[in-house]
Amino acid sequence: MSTMPATRQRPHHVAITKRGLSRNWRSTGGLVFLSLLGIAQASAETRQCHLPDLHTVGERRAIGTNDLIRLRDFGGPGLGNAPAPFALSPDRRFAALQMRQADPATDSYCTALVLIPVRGGGKPYIIDDGGLIIASTSTRYGVTDLPLGTPKPALIAWNPAGRLLAYTKSFPDRSEIWIHDLVGLESRRLSSSPVDVEALSWSDDGERLLYASRRDLPAARDAIVAEGKTGFHYDGRFWPLSSDMPLPSADVPLIDQSLDAMTGKTQPFRPSDKRALHPAVQWPSASVTYAQRGSRTAWSAPADEGIDTPSRLQIRMGNRRLPCRTASCSGVNSLWWSDDGNTLYFQRRTGIGNSRTEFFAWVPGRNVPRRLLSTTDALFGCQYAGDEIICAQEASNTPRLLVAISTRDGARRLLLDPNPEYAALEPGAVRRLEWRNDAGVAAFGDLVLPPRYTSGHRLPLVIVQYQSRGFLRGGTGDEYPIQALAARGFAVLSFNRPQWRPATDAPLNEKEYLRQSMHGFADRRDVLSSLRQVIRQLDLEGLIDPLRVAITGQSDGAVTATFALANSTLFSAAILSTCCESESGLEISGEALDNFYIGMGYPATRASGESFWRVASLVDAPDARPVPLLIQAASSEFRMGLATYRDLRRRGWPIEMYIYPDEGHVKLHSAHRAAIYDRNIQWLEEQLNPLPATPGG
Repeated sequence: MSTMPATRQRPHHVAITKRGLSRNWRSTGGLVFLSLLGIAQASAETRQCHLPDLHTVGERRAIGTNDLIRLRDFGGPGLGNAPAPFALSPDRRFAALQMRQADPATDSYCTALVLIPVRGGGKPYIIDDGGLIIASTSTRYGVTDLPLGTPKPALIAWNPAGRLLAYTKSFPDRSEIWIHDLVGLESRRLSSSPVDVEALSWSDDGERLLYASRRDLPAARDAIVAEGKTGFHYDGRFWPLSSDMPLPSADVPLIDQSLDAMTGKTQPFRPSDKRALHPAVQWPSASVTYAQRGSRTAWSAPADEGIDTPSRLQIRMGNRRLPCRTASCSGVNSLWWSDDGNTLYFQRRTGIGNSRTEFFAWVPGRNVPRRLLSTTDALFGCQYAGDEIICAQEASNTPRLLVAISTRDGARRLLLDPNPEYAALEPGAVRRLEWRNDAGVAAFGDLVLPPRYTSGHRLPLVIVQYQSRGFLRGGTGDEYPIQALAARGFAVLSFNRPQWRPATDAPLNEKEYLRQSMHGFADRRDVLSSLRQVIRQLDLEGLIDPLRVAITGQSDGAVTATFALANSTLFSAAILSTCCESESGLEISGEALDNFYIGMGYPATRASGESFWRVASLVDAPDARPVPLLIQAASSEFRMGLATYRDLRRRGWPIEMYIYPDEGHVKLHSAHRAAIYDRNIQWLEEQLNPLPATPGG
């Protein structure tokens, strides 16, 4: 059961460096302003990362789990534009980002605020620590504080002059706003808040700092505590998977506020500040991106309100609309006007499953867009810097970088490699596969073979889900170390889940789309057919042993795995990070989630659900073949799988379950992540018995 679709992130107040802390339910009021002198330093709670030697040469050996766990990261775990992975200064001289690195031995992360010179060849340098790595929560199903688990993003904002850099730091009980002066070379804490700072910017004159927070959230939590004195009324506020108390309502408002950038004192929030803090308020309806230069505007928006309708580029020059009818103007997700306003640069996604990223330059009204770059590398969070576009970049065998792309010819230039030692390691070869299932639905994935693999013997196959763009690390949720598995003798397929397409051309909203996808289990059967087809293809090539195929999955990937186990005999072992869809799983998930699933076609009662669950649920499937099953569940979700675990265990399935405390939908503790990596590899070796591949790791 996928309980956590991608949603807006907010801080789950859990200190990764201190086990066992829970949400802070004490009301501490609004923003607390601090004297700039005599304040206790927060650095006692943090550990600052060090930048690697740019000339580091690592050891040539196979990739192991520790190499992946200890990678230096920046930005969010996904490949989208929000949260922004870095901030470019207005004068385009520097990019700023928060770097983090896990340390499983201490179950902690170090952090650093890093400045990267964009021009002139200067070296990156650290200006401050970045606070603690705190697990986010999400707002969904009418409540907030749902345990999500991904790292809460740092917000970074330059003042208009490019001299001052504002940034947030997160701690278990507060969010702080800091300012660094590039001229004075000092950092100072401006303010502290008991709730998350969710947006951060500067006023147009650079005199005030603008921010948004849900400052009434502590009062909402206090009201819940008070309600408990007379008993809680059970309703949609409950999330029984992780809490025995109701959660705060999702309608706690986001309030815009303003501070004097020197003193930290509250200032009036002016009408003109709205656009500075929330730029999207000026965008046309449903736009995914927008750019303006003088009287010229460009935006990308779908033609209708359908959830799967692709966006198209639209231009307005004064009062004149200039349509772009070429195929290159669809799927645009970022765009920028040149400094003179004559050329529009834009980025789009295309290919099977949007697997390719392309950049174009276009002079509207004069010619067709000119392609600068087309690649399967993931490029995201991009910002315009005159003759270059600065982006975060990942490739299948290369962790995240910061690069500059020429607006003249698309050539790329490296700005920051946080992990130079990784290049010396010996990865398995990666091959991009594209195929169609029995219904003609296109899919893609990346096949990773052991280093120095030679044909002649068949390999056990491990399928990792459910996105395969960018660096092939550990799949969605990062629990299945792809290259470390390949180094231990497995073939690994990083499977990108194909998007289900309805048979109708009529636009569908989210609810209609989900209902149609569930009708006859159309979506699930499409995905299963795609898996069956690629396994057949690899078998025919003589690469894999079809009797030794394991499937793994987190969230929606876990649903794919259990549906496949319930409705096929493709797999001889499975590992689940989330378990499991069943009638009892819905019952224990609470009214809000239950209502959501009923709305998309799940049965509302036991009496009406028997035939449905015989197909949808592993525990109810009459013909499911018993296979070894490992469940590695978060403390906030394991209850969903207890009925499945009990029943399968009593029926003789070889099933094990491990539960990781203080974890959300995505697991964040570095010690847990290391344990999960190592246990998954060891367990798969026991079940699938691969031949030794390469030493090391």
